[in-house]
Amino acid sequence: MRTYFFSLLFLCMQNVFAQAPLAVETDSMSVENLFLQQMSHFPQEKLYLQTDRGIYMSGETLWFRAHLVDALMLKQANASRYVYVELVNPLGNLVERVKIRPDSLGCFYGHIPLGEDLPEGNYSLRAYTWFMQNIGEEYFPHKLIYISDPVSEAISPEISYSAENNDIHAEIHFLSKPDNRSVTPTQAILFPDGDRDKEGKVLSLEGENIHYTFKKKEIPASRTFLLQTVYDGKISNRYFRIPELSKTFDVAFFPEGGHAAQSTTIKMAFKAIDADGLSTEVEGQVFDEEGQVCADFKSQHLGMGSFRMYYVPGKKYHAVCSDGTGVSKRFDLPEPSPDAISLNTLWSKDYLRVSLSKSPDTPLGTSLTLVAHLRGIVLYAQPW
Repeated sequence: MRTYFFSLLFLCMQNVFAQAPLAVETDSMSVENLFLQQMSHFPQEKLYLQTDRGIYMSGETLWFRAHLVDALMLKQANASRYVYVELVNPLGNLVERVKIRPDSLGCFYGHIPLGEDLPEGNYSLRAYTWFMQNIGEEYFPHKLIYISDPVSEAISPEISYSAENNDIHAEIHFLSKPDNRSVTPTQAILFPDGDRDKEGKVLSLEGENIHYTFKKKEIPASRTFLLQTVYDGKISNRYFRIPELSKTFDVAFFPEGGHAAQSTTIKMAFKAIDADGLSTEVEGQVFDEEGQVCADFKSQHLGMGSFRMYYVPGKKYHAVCSDGTGVSKRFDLPEPSPDAISLNTLWSKDYLRVSLSKSPDTPLGTSLTLVAHLRGIVLYAQPW
Protein backbone atom coordinates (compact mmCIF):
# COMPACT_ATOMS: atom_id res chain seq x y z
CA MET A 1 0.00 0.00 0.00
CA ARG A 2 1.50 3.33 -1.04
CA THR A 3 2.00 6.06 1.55
CA TYR A 4 2.96 8.94 -0.74
CA PHE A 5 0.62 11.83 -0.03
CA PHE A 6 1.71 14.89 -1.96
CA SER A 7 0.13 17.24 -4.46
CA LEU A 8 1.15 17.99 -8.02
CA LEU A 9 0.48 21.44 -9.42
CA PHE A 10 0.70 22.53 -13.02
CA LEU A 11 1.41 26.26 -13.25
CA CYS A 12 1.25 28.51 -16.28
CA MET A 13 3.68 31.27 -15.30
CA GLN A 14 3.31 34.70 -16.84
CA ASN A 15 6.96 35.60 -16.41
CA VAL A 16 9.41 32.74 -16.84
CA PHE A 17 13.13 32.55 -17.23
CA ALA A 18 15.02 30.73 -19.96
CA GLN A 19 15.75 27.11 -19.15
CA ALA A 20 19.36 27.67 -18.16
CA PRO A 21 20.60 26.04 -14.92
CA LEU A 22 20.81 29.34 -13.04
CA ALA A 23 17.41 30.44 -14.31
CA VAL A 24 15.85 27.12 -13.28
CA GLU A 25 17.15 27.54 -9.73
CA THR A 26 15.86 31.11 -9.57
CA ASP A 27 12.42 30.10 -10.81
CA SER A 28 12.31 27.17 -8.40
CA MET A 29 13.15 29.43 -5.47
CA SER A 30 10.43 31.88 -6.47
CA VAL A 31 7.84 29.09 -6.33
CA GLU A 32 9.16 27.89 -3.00
CA ASN A 33 9.03 31.44 -1.66
CA LEU A 34 5.37 31.70 -2.62
CA PHE A 35 4.62 28.57 -0.61
CA LEU A 36 6.70 29.78 2.32
CA GLN A 37 4.94 33.13 2.33
CA GLN A 38 1.55 31.41 2.29
CA MET A 39 2.49 29.19 5.23
CA SER A 40 4.01 32.04 7.22
CA HIS A 41 0.98 34.28 6.75
CA PHE A 42 -1.57 31.49 7.29
CA PRO A 43 -0.05 28.88 9.65
CA GLN A 44 -2.28 25.94 10.46
CA GLU A 45 -2.74 23.59 13.38
CA LYS A 46 -4.11 20.05 13.39
CA LEU A 47 -5.83 18.20 16.21
CA TYR A 48 -6.35 14.50 16.85
CA LEU A 49 -8.62 13.17 19.61
CA GLN A 50 -7.88 9.97 21.50
CA THR A 51 -10.38 8.55 24.02
CA ASP A 52 -9.98 5.76 26.55
CA ARG A 53 -12.97 3.88 25.07
CA GLY A 54 -15.51 4.10 22.27
CA ILE A 55 -18.59 3.08 24.30
CA TYR A 56 -19.70 4.62 27.59
CA MET A 57 -22.63 4.47 29.96
CA SER A 58 -24.44 7.58 31.13
CA GLY A 59 -23.03 8.64 34.49
CA GLU A 60 -19.46 7.61 33.62
CA THR A 61 -16.50 9.86 32.83
CA LEU A 62 -15.06 10.18 29.34
CA TRP A 63 -11.28 10.61 29.39
CA PHE A 64 -9.44 11.94 26.37
CA ARG A 65 -6.17 13.29 25.09
CA ALA A 66 -5.87 15.93 22.37
CA HIS A 67 -2.78 15.83 20.13
CA LEU A 68 -2.07 19.34 18.81
CA VAL A 69 0.49 19.45 16.00
CA ASP A 70 1.75 21.86 13.39
CA ALA A 71 0.02 21.06 10.11
CA LEU A 72 3.24 21.49 8.13
CA MET A 73 5.68 19.20 9.96
CA LEU A 74 3.12 17.21 12.05
CA LYS A 75 5.20 17.92 15.15
CA GLN A 76 3.90 19.01 18.54
CA ALA A 77 2.66 22.59 18.43
CA ASN A 78 2.33 24.86 21.43
CA ALA A 79 1.22 28.06 19.74
CA SER A 80 -2.33 27.78 21.15
CA ARG A 81 -2.66 27.88 24.93
CA TYR A 82 -6.06 26.20 25.06
CA VAL A 83 -7.91 23.37 23.35
CA TYR A 84 -11.71 23.25 23.40
CA VAL A 85 -13.43 19.84 23.34
CA GLU A 86 -17.20 19.58 22.88
CA LEU A 87 -19.69 16.73 23.25
CA VAL A 88 -22.49 16.94 20.67
CA ASN A 89 -25.69 14.85 20.74
CA PRO A 90 -27.31 13.15 17.69
CA LEU A 91 -29.42 16.27 17.11
CA GLY A 92 -26.27 18.35 16.62
CA ASN A 93 -26.78 20.23 19.89
CA LEU A 94 -23.97 21.04 22.31
CA VAL A 95 -24.12 18.92 25.49
CA GLU A 96 -20.85 19.83 27.21
CA ARG A 97 -17.75 21.92 26.48
CA VAL A 98 -14.42 21.79 28.31
CA LYS A 99 -11.40 24.07 28.01
CA ILE A 100 -8.01 22.54 28.77
CA ARG A 101 -4.45 23.80 29.04
CA PRO A 102 -1.30 21.80 28.25
CA ASP A 103 0.74 20.24 31.01
CA SER A 104 4.45 20.86 31.56
CA LEU A 105 5.29 18.67 28.56
CA GLY A 106 2.84 20.44 26.26
CA CYS A 107 0.28 17.58 26.27
CA PHE A 108 -3.48 18.19 26.48
CA TYR A 109 -5.41 15.85 28.78
CA GLY A 110 -8.99 16.20 29.95
CA HIS A 111 -12.28 14.55 30.79
CA ILE A 112 -16.00 15.11 30.32
CA PRO A 113 -18.50 13.88 32.94
CA LEU A 114 -21.45 12.17 31.25
CA GLY A 115 -24.75 13.06 32.92
CA GLU A 116 -26.85 10.22 34.26
CA ASP A 117 -29.86 11.49 32.29
CA LEU A 118 -28.10 11.47 28.89
CA PRO A 119 -30.26 9.59 26.34
CA GLU A 120 -28.70 6.57 24.68
CA GLY A 121 -27.36 7.11 21.17
CA ASN A 122 -24.44 8.07 18.92
CA TYR A 123 -22.67 11.20 20.07
CA SER A 124 -19.76 13.12 18.58
CA LEU A 125 -16.66 14.68 20.09
CA ARG A 126 -15.18 17.68 18.28
CA ALA A 127 -12.11 19.70 19.19
CA TYR A 128 -10.58 22.98 18.10
CA THR A 129 -8.35 25.83 19.14
CA TRP A 130 -9.26 29.49 19.04
CA PHE A 131 -7.04 29.90 15.99
CA MET A 132 -8.63 26.97 14.12
CA GLN A 133 -12.01 28.74 14.18
CA ASN A 134 -10.68 31.07 11.47
CA ILE A 135 -10.50 28.13 9.05
CA GLY A 136 -14.00 26.78 9.66
CA GLU A 137 -15.78 23.99 11.54
CA GLU A 138 -15.29 21.51 8.68
CA TYR A 139 -11.60 21.52 9.64
CA PHE A 140 -12.32 20.38 13.23
CA PRO A 141 -11.61 16.74 14.11
CA HIS A 142 -14.66 14.63 15.03
CA LYS A 143 -14.76 11.32 16.90
CA LEU A 144 -17.90 9.22 17.20
CA ILE A 145 -18.73 7.60 20.54
CA TYR A 146 -21.74 5.64 21.77
CA ILE A 147 -23.38 6.38 25.11
CA SER A 148 -25.72 3.70 26.46
CA ASP A 149 -28.38 3.89 29.17
CA PRO A 150 -28.03 1.29 31.98
CA VAL A 151 -31.82 0.75 31.87
CA SER A 152 -31.44 -0.48 28.27
CA GLU A 153 -29.85 -3.60 29.75
CA ALA A 154 -33.33 -4.53 31.00
CA ILE A 155 -35.54 -3.44 28.10
CA SER A 156 -34.70 -2.76 24.46
CA PRO A 157 -37.02 -1.21 21.82
CA GLU A 158 -36.94 -2.91 18.42
CA ILE A 159 -38.29 -0.65 15.64
CA SER A 160 -39.20 -1.47 12.04
CA TYR A 161 -40.12 1.18 9.48
CA SER A 162 -42.28 1.34 6.38
CA ALA A 163 -43.15 4.16 3.99
CA GLU A 164 -46.51 5.27 2.60
CA ASN A 165 -46.43 8.29 0.29
CA ASN A 166 -44.25 10.75 2.22
CA ASP A 167 -45.11 9.41 5.68
CA ILE A 168 -42.98 6.98 7.73
CA HIS A 169 -44.70 4.32 9.83
CA ALA A 170 -42.82 3.03 12.88
CA GLU A 171 -43.72 -0.25 14.57
CA ILE A 172 -42.17 -0.55 18.05
CA HIS A 173 -41.75 -3.83 19.88
CA PHE A 174 -40.14 -4.11 23.35
CA LEU A 175 -37.93 -7.01 24.40
CA SER A 176 -36.44 -7.84 27.77
CA LYS A 177 -32.79 -8.78 28.07
CA PRO A 178 -31.13 -11.22 28.06
CA ASP A 179 -33.98 -13.63 27.31
CA ASN A 180 -35.50 -11.54 24.44
CA ARG A 181 -38.97 -11.95 25.92
CA SER A 182 -41.73 -9.58 24.77
CA VAL A 183 -42.60 -7.06 27.48
CA THR A 184 -44.75 -3.95 27.79
CA PRO A 185 -43.39 -0.82 29.49
CA THR A 186 -45.44 1.11 32.01
CA GLN A 187 -45.29 4.24 29.85
CA ALA A 188 -43.81 5.26 26.49
CA ILE A 189 -43.45 8.87 25.25
CA LEU A 190 -42.13 9.79 21.81
CA PHE A 191 -40.54 13.19 21.13
CA PRO A 192 -40.63 13.61 17.30
CA ASP A 193 -37.84 16.22 17.15
CA GLY A 194 -35.79 14.72 19.99
CA ASP A 195 -36.31 17.67 22.36
CA ARG A 196 -37.43 16.59 25.85
CA ASP A 197 -38.26 20.18 26.75
CA LYS A 198 -41.21 20.06 24.35
CA GLU A 199 -44.40 18.13 24.81
CA GLY A 200 -44.10 14.53 23.65
CA LYS A 201 -46.58 12.04 22.23
CA VAL A 202 -47.85 9.51 24.76
CA LEU A 203 -48.05 6.16 22.96
CA SER A 204 -50.86 3.71 23.41
CA LEU A 205 -49.56 0.47 24.96
CA GLU A 206 -52.46 -1.69 23.88
CA GLY A 207 -51.32 -4.76 21.99
CA GLU A 208 -47.87 -6.27 21.59
CA ASN A 209 -46.69 -3.77 18.97
CA ILE A 210 -46.91 0.03 19.22
CA HIS A 211 -47.52 2.06 16.08
CA TYR A 212 -46.60 5.67 15.34
CA THR A 213 -46.72 7.58 12.04
CA PHE A 214 -44.29 10.40 11.27
CA LYS A 215 -46.03 12.83 8.93
CA LYS A 216 -43.82 14.45 6.30
CA LYS A 217 -43.91 17.86 7.99
CA GLU A 218 -43.15 16.22 11.35
CA ILE A 219 -39.87 14.60 10.30
CA PRO A 220 -37.04 16.83 11.60
CA ALA A 221 -34.02 17.78 9.53
CA SER A 222 -31.81 15.61 11.74
CA ARG A 223 -34.20 12.67 11.18
CA THR A 224 -33.72 11.82 14.87
CA PHE A 225 -36.39 11.30 17.53
CA LEU A 226 -36.29 10.43 21.22
CA LEU A 227 -38.17 7.55 22.83
CA GLN A 228 -38.67 7.63 26.60
CA THR A 229 -39.90 4.51 28.38
CA VAL A 230 -40.71 3.63 31.98
CA TYR A 231 -40.15 -0.01 32.93
CA ASP A 232 -39.88 -1.57 36.37
CA GLY A 233 -39.96 1.93 37.87
CA LYS A 234 -36.91 3.12 35.87
CA ILE A 235 -36.84 5.76 33.11
CA SER A 236 -34.90 5.10 29.90
CA ASN A 237 -34.21 7.60 27.08
CA ARG A 238 -32.85 6.66 23.69
CA TYR A 239 -32.32 8.42 20.36
CA PHE A 240 -33.39 6.73 17.14
CA ARG A 241 -32.78 7.76 13.54
CA ILE A 242 -35.61 7.75 10.98
CA PRO A 243 -34.16 5.97 7.93
CA GLU A 244 -34.54 7.06 4.35
CA LEU A 245 -36.84 4.52 2.71
CA SER A 246 -36.97 6.08 -0.73
CA LYS A 247 -34.43 3.69 -2.33
CA THR A 248 -32.37 6.47 -3.83
CA PHE A 249 -28.69 7.16 -4.29
CA ASP A 250 -26.43 9.73 -5.91
CA VAL A 251 -23.26 9.36 -7.98
CA ALA A 252 -20.73 12.14 -8.51
CA PHE A 253 -18.16 12.05 -11.34
CA PHE A 254 -14.71 13.67 -11.23
CA PRO A 255 -12.44 13.92 -14.31
CA GLU A 256 -8.76 13.55 -13.46
CA GLY A 257 -7.08 16.92 -13.24
CA GLY A 258 -10.38 18.67 -12.57
CA HIS A 259 -11.37 19.28 -16.20
CA ALA A 260 -12.33 17.01 -19.09
CA ALA A 261 -10.37 17.72 -22.26
CA GLN A 262 -11.89 17.10 -25.70
CA SER A 263 -10.53 14.57 -28.21
CA THR A 264 -8.52 12.70 -25.61
CA THR A 265 -8.87 9.69 -23.34
CA ILE A 266 -9.32 10.69 -19.72
CA LYS A 267 -9.63 8.90 -16.40
CA MET A 268 -12.99 9.49 -14.72
CA ALA A 269 -13.39 8.80 -10.99
CA PHE A 270 -16.76 8.45 -9.25
CA LYS A 271 -18.26 8.08 -5.80
CA ALA A 272 -21.74 6.77 -4.92
CA ILE A 273 -23.64 7.50 -1.69
CA ASP A 274 -27.12 6.48 -0.57
CA ALA A 275 -29.90 8.62 0.90
CA ASP A 276 -28.37 8.37 4.40
CA GLY A 277 -25.04 9.75 3.17
CA LEU A 278 -23.29 6.37 3.41
CA SER A 279 -21.35 4.76 0.58
CA THR A 280 -23.14 2.28 -1.65
CA GLU A 281 -21.86 -0.06 -4.34
CA VAL A 282 -22.98 0.66 -7.92
CA GLU A 283 -22.27 -0.42 -11.47
CA GLY A 284 -23.25 1.08 -14.79
CA GLN A 285 -22.48 2.19 -18.32
CA VAL A 286 -21.67 5.47 -20.05
CA PHE A 287 -23.70 6.42 -23.15
CA ASP A 288 -23.34 9.15 -25.74
CA GLU A 289 -26.20 11.12 -27.34
CA GLU A 290 -26.90 8.31 -29.83
CA GLY A 291 -27.18 5.71 -27.09
CA GLN A 292 -23.86 4.04 -27.90
CA VAL A 293 -22.05 2.46 -24.95
CA CYS A 294 -18.75 4.28 -24.34
CA ALA A 295 -17.56 2.70 -21.08
CA ASP A 296 -18.50 0.20 -18.37
CA PHE A 297 -17.71 0.71 -14.71
CA LYS A 298 -18.21 -0.82 -11.28
CA SER A 299 -17.32 0.49 -7.84
CA GLN A 300 -14.34 -1.16 -6.17
CA HIS A 301 -14.40 0.09 -2.56
CA LEU A 302 -16.91 2.12 -0.51
CA GLY A 303 -18.82 3.17 -3.61
CA MET A 304 -15.67 4.51 -5.33
CA GLY A 305 -14.03 3.54 -8.59
CA SER A 306 -12.76 4.85 -11.92
CA PHE A 307 -12.84 4.15 -15.63
CA ARG A 308 -11.37 5.56 -18.85
CA MET A 309 -13.35 7.13 -21.68
CA TYR A 310 -12.84 9.24 -24.80
CA TYR A 311 -14.51 12.65 -25.12
CA VAL A 312 -15.65 13.39 -28.69
CA PRO A 313 -16.02 17.15 -29.40
CA GLY A 314 -19.61 18.36 -29.44
CA LYS A 315 -21.04 15.29 -27.72
CA LYS A 316 -22.63 14.98 -24.29
CA TYR A 317 -22.45 11.88 -22.16
CA HIS A 318 -24.52 10.35 -19.39
CA ALA A 319 -24.25 7.32 -17.14
CA VAL A 320 -26.93 4.85 -16.11
CA CYS A 321 -26.12 3.42 -12.67
CA SER A 322 -27.81 0.70 -10.62
CA ASP A 323 -27.28 -0.32 -7.00
CA GLY A 324 -27.65 -3.69 -5.34
CA THR A 325 -31.42 -3.29 -4.91
CA GLY A 326 -32.03 -3.03 -8.66
CA VAL A 327 -32.79 0.72 -8.63
CA SER A 328 -31.36 2.53 -11.69
CA LYS A 329 -30.74 6.24 -12.13
CA ARG A 330 -29.31 8.46 -14.85
CA PHE A 331 -26.56 11.03 -14.24
CA ASP A 332 -25.04 13.55 -16.66
CA LEU A 333 -21.26 13.48 -16.90
CA PRO A 334 -19.22 16.71 -16.70
CA GLU A 335 -19.15 18.47 -20.04
CA PRO A 336 -15.74 18.71 -21.73
CA SER A 337 -14.00 22.05 -21.95
CA PRO A 338 -12.61 23.25 -25.29
CA ASP A 339 -9.62 24.88 -23.58
CA ALA A 340 -8.98 22.36 -20.79
CA ILE A 341 -5.48 21.40 -19.65
CA SER A 342 -5.34 18.69 -17.00
CA LEU A 343 -2.62 16.83 -15.15
CA ASN A 344 -2.58 13.01 -15.24
CA THR A 345 -0.63 10.62 -13.02
CA LEU A 346 0.08 6.88 -13.16
CA TRP A 347 2.12 4.74 -10.80
CA SER A 348 4.53 2.34 -12.48
CA LYS A 349 6.29 0.22 -9.83
CA ASP A 350 8.05 2.85 -7.68
CA TYR A 351 7.84 5.64 -10.26
CA LEU A 352 5.13 8.23 -10.77
CA ARG A 353 4.47 8.98 -14.43
CA VAL A 354 3.13 12.50 -14.98
CA SER A 355 1.56 13.66 -18.24
CA LEU A 356 -0.74 16.35 -19.63
CA SER A 357 -4.08 16.11 -21.39
CA LYS A 358 -5.43 19.00 -23.39
CA SER A 359 -7.95 19.81 -26.07
CA PRO A 360 -6.30 19.86 -29.54
CA ASP A 361 -6.79 23.58 -30.16
CA THR A 362 -5.53 24.67 -26.73
CA PRO A 363 -2.05 26.24 -26.90
CA LEU A 364 0.33 25.19 -24.16
CA GLY A 365 2.64 28.15 -24.42
CA THR A 366 6.20 28.08 -23.18
CA SER A 367 5.81 29.13 -19.53
CA LEU A 368 4.94 25.79 -17.88
CA THR A 369 6.12 24.71 -14.44
CA LEU A 370 5.53 21.44 -12.57
CA VAL A 371 5.37 21.69 -8.77
CA ALA A 372 5.17 18.81 -6.30
CA HIS A 373 4.66 19.60 -2.62
CA LEU A 374 3.95 17.78 0.62
CA ARG A 375 1.67 19.81 2.97
CA GLY A 376 3.21 22.95 1.49
CA ILE A 377 6.84 21.77 1.50
CA VAL A 378 8.05 22.05 -2.10
CA LEU A 379 9.68 18.80 -3.22
CA TYR A 380 10.06 19.65 -6.88
CA ALA A 381 9.59 22.81 -8.95
CA GLN A 382 11.00 22.87 -12.47
CA PRO A 383 9.97 24.28 -15.86
CA TRP A 384 8.23 21.71 -18.02
